[in-house]
Amino acid sequence: MYRTVSLLVYTFGLAAFLGLFVLWLRQFRLGRPELREWHYPAIFLSSAAWFALNLLTLEYFVLLAAACVFPPLLARLFGARGVLWIGLGSAGVAAAALLYQAGELALQNARRDLSAAFCLFFVLSCVSAATRSSGGRLNLLLLLGVMVVVPLALATFENWLSLAMRSLPLTILVIDSYARRRFLFLDLFAKWGAYFAVALTALTFWFRLLPESLNPIQSAVLFLPVVWGVPRLCRTIGTVLDRRMLGRPFSSTEAQRIFLEQLQTAASEAELRVQATALTEKIFHTPAALSEEGRITLAPSPKGRPLFSEDLALLENLNGILGFLLENRRLEVRRSDLMLAASRSELKALRAQVDPHFLFNALNTVAGLIPSNPALAESTVEKLAEVFRYALRRSEAEMVPLAEEVEFIRAWLDIQQARFGDRLSVFIDVPPLALERRIPAMMLQTMVENAVKHAVARTARACHVAIRADISETALRLSVTDDGPGFSNAAADSGHGLRNARQRLAGYYGERARLTLERDDGAGKTVATLEIPL
Repeated sequence: MYRTVSLLVYTFGLAAFLGLFVLWLRQFRLGRPELREWHYPAIFLSSAAWFALNLLTLEYFVLLAAACVFPPLLARLFGARGVLWIGLGSAGVAAAALLYQAGELALQNARRDLSAAFCLFFVLSCVSAATRSSGGRLNLLLLLGVMVVVPLALATFENWLSLAMRSLPLTILVIDSYARRRFLFLDLFAKWGAYFAVALTALTFWFRLLPESLNPIQSAVLFLPVVWGVPRLCRTIGTVLDRRMLGRPFSSTEAQRIFLEQLQTAASEAELRVQATALTEKIFHTPAALSEEGRITLAPSPKGRPLFSEDLALLENLNGILGFLLENRRLEVRRSDLMLAASRSELKALRAQVDPHFLFNALNTVAGLIPSNPALAESTVEKLAEVFRYALRRSEAEMVPLAEEVEFIRAWLDIQQARFGDRLSVFIDVPPLALERRIPAMMLQTMVENAVKHAVARTARACHVAIRADISETALRLSVTDDGPGFSNAAADSGHGLRNARQRLAGYYGERARLTLERDDGAGKTVATLEIPL
């Protein structure tokens, strides 16, 4: 039992002090003034080394030499006088212990003499610390207990007293931190120390009490209650510490969820700011303010409770959420302003560029292709990106080379090919000389889209679409032919795309350009023709 408990204490002490050193580094970078003194990292690292040494060796004089680091650190922790002299004396005892261990120093009763010398300097540091201690009665009782335990343990060599003496760094840290720096202790130690202690204790005693005769399957089954119970116990401890000792009404995850959910209902930026300030005060129980840039700051707590490291991390996350929501709100306002400022002709052009039904159909096509033909789905997504990239560039230049328009139409038709499969076949014949000519952007695409919409989409049989270009000295002639079922003249005249295209042509060329749509019932073909003067 003694061996099990000692291993448990030493392991916990090693992990606790290493964890405290890591937390100290993080808090030091945050600029916390109470953690700037050098003795904090010295205490953490020395104590971690002490517990590690107790796990690795039982050599008395090696352990005695290592323990000599604590009298000066104890005196420095409590602000005692004579730290230098106590340190020099302890260093002498440590050197003598190591020399004796190495066989370089001959002493008739080394264990008694060196232990007594160590006790002397340890008691001196305790007495000096007691006269300077600012921790009140609790720290005085602690120092008195230390002055009793250390001599008794060294004199009797009793196991449990020895364990109590060896675990003194942990005991002193916990009691002194709680007595003099309660909030710092709770911030750096309480929660994670409690989690580790629970887990380590449960695992240690589980393995200690487990019968050796059990096979692996039986051991695994018996281990399930530990796996189930330890996380829940840690969660309960964390909740109690948050609610009772740290004054947190919500956990970090709950606070962020509530903050985001309630702020999303704000109707304006002003309301968003008011709600953010109120929610922050509710979460931290501290007055809050919001800067013009949208950053939350907290005033000092009315109860004197400082911000812990977890509070600082939560505040930073809330600032990130608020910044995201404010930026979204501002973007929505800008978008509304742009939409109100846009002219009717610009709105018509934007509507003609990309048919929403085309986007929906393309996305549905991609979704259908993913399980059966992922390669084609990926290619279709790339083509869709090309289509929208060209449509966005449309707002920068009204006139584009026919070569760019043809490449855009090829990408657009590839998407339709993925949608309709064998029901759509395409033929494109454009002479190289015509490719250099400039035409109104999206004009030819409107004609091709009209053919696909009223031919392929309206019948279950295969349809053929042909795109041709002819150039003369005076005009560029573009035609789109399909062999679909066609439509009436009334339907052709009422189509939004062709009507918008004719209005644009009239604005660019007046009566010198024309766009016609004809149906040849005998041949079963519909022909859209565009003539642009050169």
